Amino acid sequence: MSSMDGNGGPEWARMLRVAVWRAYSVGHYGKSLIWYSSELLFAYFLTEACGLPPRAMGAVLAVSLVINGATDMVMGHMLRRRAATVPAAARLHVLGSILAGASLLLFLATGLVPAGWRIPYALGTGLLFRLTYALYDVPQNAVLGMVAGDRARTALSALRFVGAGLATLSVAVAAPLLLARSGLEQARAFAAFALVLWVLGMASAGWFWWAARRGLYLEPSVPAMTRPLLSQFRVPMALTAVLAAEFVLSATASVFTRLEPYFAATVLTSSLARGTVMACVAIGGLAGQPLWTLVVDRHSPSAAFRASAAAAITGALAFLVFGARSLPLTAAAAGLLGTGLGGMSMLLWAAAGACAVSPAMSGHRLAPTQVFGLLTLCIKVACAVAILVVSEILVWRTGDRHTVVSALGLILPMTILPSLGAMLCLVLTPRLRLT
Repeated sequence: MSSMDGNGGPEWARMLRVAVWRAYSVGHYGKSLIWYSSELLFAYFLTEACGLPPRAMGAVLAVSLVINGATDMVMGHMLRRRAATVPAAARLHVLGSILAGASLLLFLATGLVPAGWRIPYALGTGLLFRLTYALYDVPQNAVLGMVAGDRARTALSALRFVGAGLATLSVAVAAPLLLARSGLEQARAFAAFALVLWVLGMASAGWFWWAARRGLYLEPSVPAMTRPLLSQFRVPMALTAVLAAEFVLSATASVFTRLEPYFAATVLTSSLARGTVMACVAIGGLAGQPLWTLVVDRHSPSAAFRASAAAAITGALAFLVFGARSLPLTAAAAGLLGTGLGGMSMLLWAAAGACAVSPAMSGHRLAPTQVFGLLTLCIKVACAVAILVVSEILVWRTGDRHTVVSALGLILPMTILPSLGAMLCLVLTPRLRLT
């Protein structure tokens, strides 16, 4: 633990430490604004604002996600020494926010490019965004592997998801304003939206760096190794189980997220209804964090994981029943689904942090950047699989066009797949070593 200059004492040290982690959550808010925007809006943006056929959209996004995931793994190895402390990770996070925000602006200007150039332009700028996002993402994620103690790590993971939940809510509130436009006006709105995200991302990352340079923080308890990236590399069972569960959860939940704008635009009849349902998913994920943290404190992470999986399954099935029938019940189901998915993801990230801290769980004393590089590789490959599934759903019975046939054709995959994903994660629970 680092020492303090002046004004020492336990209370002052505690306040500074809280300030660092609050700033970390704010930095995660800015980063999540960009990530969740890509999850929620990129598919809709390319098909509706830019006029790309669904399969072309799927190819653009899937290729960029797989390359982004591979870049995360390589970046995690390259930065194992440069992001070995909280201030160092925060500094790289700032640099990543500048580059990722700029490339996002270029990508979301696709609708302003002549129609004949949109597919190659979207592919090129989408790849650039994914590559630069790796620098934005990996160092900040690795901070979760620099915290000793299961309870502290779970609390920090929950704090991350508070920032992510606020970001999700922000995007959900803004999304109906974008969906209400069309043509060139919509393309300009997306570009302006990207500019706002860029500014917020840089400001929030800068705040985290400023706090990290002045605050009290924990050094990583596991030093980075010099082992080559692929030489004698084996992933132990505990980490393998976390990676498998996160892959399943991300692939199935991402189908819901990416189809949500289409559901809002084609099934819900007003901007108020669209904003309500989309916001409820975010509110559920946000409100669930203190609940799951309380369950962890009073029972165990395994109990919290099982309960959150049950909430996700119940919410998904309720959404299936009420999705096109009752706005209040649909909103409630969306909130319960968000609560469950948010709890599962938070606990899996905390488990990945435990693998980074514990040599017994990570096998080869992997650096935090390497552990989280592997985790985000799994997440992004899973999202690539999800976007290919979504692109096929969009062309089902319609040919290669960007129209959707029915509410049921959206609601079934939006609900059945997350339910199956949560069930598979429950099967993996005994191997996750959530304790």
